[in-house]
Amino acid sequence: MATDLRIKKCIESINEECEILVVANGATKDVLTLLNNLKNKLGNLTVLQLPERNLGWARDVGIRNAQNERILLMDSDCIFERDTIRKLYHGLETHKIAKGRVVFIKNGFTSNIIKEVRDFTTSDTVTAYAPPLALKKEIIHDIGGYYFDHDIHWVDDAELNLRVKTHKIPINYIPEAVICHPPLTIYEDLRSAFRYGTGKRIGVEKGLMKGVGAFWRELPVVAKEKGVLAALYLMVWNTVYSCAFFLQPYLDIYRVNEKLRRETLKRGESP
Repeated sequence: MATDLRIKKCIESINEECEILVVANGATKDVLTLLNNLKNKLGNLTVLQLPERNLGWARDVGIRNAQNERILLMDSDCIFERDTIRKLYHGLETHKIAKGRVVFIKNGFTSNIIKEVRDFTTSDTVTAYAPPLALKKEIIHDIGGYYFDHDIHWVDDAELNLRVKTHKIPINYIPEAVICHPPLTIYEDLRSAFRYGTGKRIGVEKGLMKGVGAFWRELPVVAKEKGVLAALYLMVWNTVYSCAFFLQPYLDIYRVNEKLRRETLKRGESP
């Protein structure tokens, strides 16, 4: 995490005796000050720093530096409901990966529409998306030898999900293990759509992912299950996502194009 001061509420929502490891990737001074203050109060908090903002890299570093074999990935803007950590911990007794449920909070008309769409795309399906995602470190041997790709910004967990499916690794879904996500504004949600589209294109260019991945085919189902307004909003979301996907080679926001060209040449493909 880099700029989100809500990390304080996230940490305060933990009601278990457990190791807490925060990776500050390109964090602001305010965030670092907050984390240092929390570290002085808590004996089980470790703070690691990375020089740049890269979610996949941060998750990777966090997993590899954790003292425990069982890992729970969390976002700084979410909070745990009671006993969620314990439920996911026990969920790893029979599986190598376990998934809880995200509850999106609403506080008005627009956030309710966004909640309906997010429920459809995120909460109503069982995936290896984080958070809340728990896994054993040993799973790395079953998913290609790495946890997260550092180049696929913002959709590194979606690429992990593809590998989990490819290797037919069962996910222990525990819907009672709940985290709460604060209300999203249209700007925040569409910014995420742009980021996801950008990351997906990088994943495709690397040969790790396929297709655009927008939710066009699901629109009739969304209209039926979540309402017409939710379907209309998803059309807007899809448009922003798709624009980012097709613009990524020209914008190169994360400065990965040159690296991708070298990797393409190394594979013997046409750039």
